[in-house]
Amino acid sequence: MEIRQKLKNFIKNKWAVLCRRTHYVLLGIPFVLATAGLVLGVASVIRIDQVLDRQSFQYAAEHYESKVMPYRQMTVLGPGLAQGDGSAARSTEDGLNLEKVKSLHEALDITERSTVGDSSKGQGKGSVIVNPWKDCYSTTATYAAKGMINKEETGSVDSCELVGVGGDYASLHPFIYESGGFLQQDEAGRLSIVLNTQMAWNLFRSYQVLGAFVEINGTIYSVVGVVNDGTDELSETVGATKPRAYVQFSQLASLANGGFIPTNSMETDSAIKEEDLAITCYEVLMMDPIKNIAFNDLKKALSDTVSYSEDTSKLVLINNTDRFNVISLFKKYFPLKKSYVGGDGISVPYYERSARLAEQYVVFWAEALVVGIFFVIVGGCNIYAIIHGKKPRHKKEEAEDDNEFVAEDEKTR
Repeated sequence: MEIRQKLKNFIKNKWAVLCRRTHYVLLGIPFVLATAGLVLGVASVIRIDQVLDRQSFQYAAEHYESKVMPYRQMTVLGPGLAQGDGSAARSTEDGLNLEKVKSLHEALDITERSTVGDSSKGQGKGSVIVNPWKDCYSTTATYAAKGMINKEETGSVDSCELVGVGGDYASLHPFIYESGGFLQQDEAGRLSIVLNTQMAWNLFRSYQVLGAFVEINGTIYSVVGVVNDGTDELSETVGATKPRAYVQFSQLASLANGGFIPTNSMETDSAIKEEDLAITCYEVLMMDPIKNIAFNDLKKALSDTVSYSEDTSKLVLINNTDRFNVISLFKKYFPLKKSYVGGDGISVPYYERSARLAEQYVVFWAEALVVGIFFVIVGGCNIYAIIHGKKPRHKKEEAEDDNEFVAEDEKTR
């Protein structure tokens, strides 16, 4: 009996020790959980803010909207026929070209003038809508280039992305300028070029290169500005830091002809014209008095001018404004599906690739934020229960043992 009692007491004591240690470990878990959740939540918020802060090309609407009128920024990506020599893509029936963009511009101009008229009613005398709307277009080519100062070559690149732009490109793309400015709309015939920082450094080992010259496919351009396309990890991932330059859209046709200037009607007929080039990216900034009405106006204008159909068209429409809010991201990524459909032969600009990657980053860190909040709530509830809840059984047993010890001590006295 004595052996059995000792064994019983031994097991009881070991079990009590194990319970106490397990209890202390469990007591610490809610504090660890709440701390981890808080750290994860704060880190998620900081990371989301950092990612969104670097998407400056997605916030053109915020620069122009006012108390009188909100704006909406939108993008249309179209296909083009790629060329083996690196020249600009050629127009296709289901894509955009200069003629179609002009028709689209006219249709949108009528819509926006009507919106200005309607929105001016009921507004005060000082409520004037400045710059009612803006649009621009672009396409790209790939060429080798070399830099020159005082007719001496300073550097070269084997391949640079040459972006031909038209319309109010600078307004929809708030570049950071290292020097100079952007191309002027009223100087379409001038041989000017804007370099990004990587291109400027490769050609001249400097960003202060205004007045220097760049030769591309036999044509010499004067440098009028240097822009910073971005240096963060997102920019590097999507290729924003590769050598890039900007010229007037008309120059892409000239370069496709090898700089050749037609001298007679026969040569003119056979030469590549601006109208032959595909416009792979059309961007527009419109007034949005009723949320998303501008997006619907753009769809209608596309339907009226280029027979756009949401089901059959190869054009990709992107609603840039509010693309990073919770509802937009939820609709785009949940349930799990491809966020962007179609796109055969479509060249996606680097800033759009950056925005798409930023969306994925935001979704990831938003999920981490939800997990962090969940940890904080669960940990907080457990901490509250620990402080205000009932004592566990082994605590009661310890208290009873202490009371018995005190009672025996008093008897001995």
